[in-house]
Amino acid sequence: MGKRRSQKQKRSKGPIRKLWGYCKLLVILLVLGCVAYGFWYSKQDADAQARSQEQALTALDWLIERDETKKEADEVLRWIAQQIPASQGIVVSVGDIEGADIYTFAGVPIGDRPLKVLKNKGYIVGYDEALKNPAWVAYRLEYDASASTVERPSGFDADHRTRARVEHHDYTNTGFDRGHMAPNYAIGRAHGAKAQVETFLMSNIVPQLPDLNRGPWKELEQRIANDYLDDYRELWVITGPIYSARPESLRSNIAIPSAFFKIVVDEVEGGGIRVIAVIMPQSVSGSSDLRDYLVSVDDVEKLTGLDFLSLLDDVAENTLEAGSAGRVW
Repeated sequence: MGKRRSQKQKRSKGPIRKLWGYCKLLVILLVLGCVAYGFWYSKQDADAQARSQEQALTALDWLIERDETKKEADEVLRWIAQQIPASQGIVVSVGDIEGADIYTFAGVPIGDRPLKVLKNKGYIVGYDEALKNPAWVAYRLEYDASASTVERPSGFDADHRTRARVEHHDYTNTGFDRGHMAPNYAIGRAHGAKAQVETFLMSNIVPQLPDLNRGPWKELEQRIANDYLDDYRELWVITGPIYSARPESLRSNIAIPSAFFKIVVDEVEGGGIRVIAVIMPQSVSGSSDLRDYLVSVDDVEKLTGLDFLSLLDDVAENTLEAGSAGRVW
């Protein structure tokens, strides 16, 4: 009796042991595959390694976007993707990025955070994947009488060049506007309809309270796009968010800025340069005076951790950045 029970127990455990044997085999094969891949990867040049990383990211994105995978699994896959260097894009550590001089004066902003550089027809973005917002947006405005604007699109598009892929609906019923950093009207006036439509990518959008977005911020943008552009014919603008030490977030972990900055550079006759810098907090009211928000570029640098105009010689840079404009142009 005892002998038969023992044999029966062995038979009942057989399939479990067999399954565990297969699992161990798969784990061993996986480990061996990772070792082999790591050896192969270490022998490749930088271009081949970059292509390999992009292929891995494409595969991970495919898995994440499938409806069959659970949210918890997607979070693990996103974490894995974030560990791949290519997911961070270009790390902005110098002020000279190829092609950036089309959009910027004296180099792109320099910062310590890893940013993905996104070039569009009328503007360039330093995108912060961790905060799911642009860290800065830069654009050049040149008067063009032939450029024409179009009606606003019905919605905003996710930018699939980003890993965050913020959607239009992520802002719905949050109490925040979808605040343009590169303003659609100014870009349309200078670069035409196609460039204007590209400002409705979510990689150009940051949460702004309605009183700010539709009040003083809009007034400043229109002053630049109309008065400044008509009067000065060519301008460079850098704009972006400012955060508190521990920013709150919308759903999907989109960080909420505490304020916004805008820096405008103008070349004057005789080869001179002048700069105007503004910081506007989220809490401004619709009746605010633009003069109340004039600051120095140094003030913006302290609050953002960014270095502007870095390609100027030190004397010119220090002089320009230390003082604040006495009035709004």
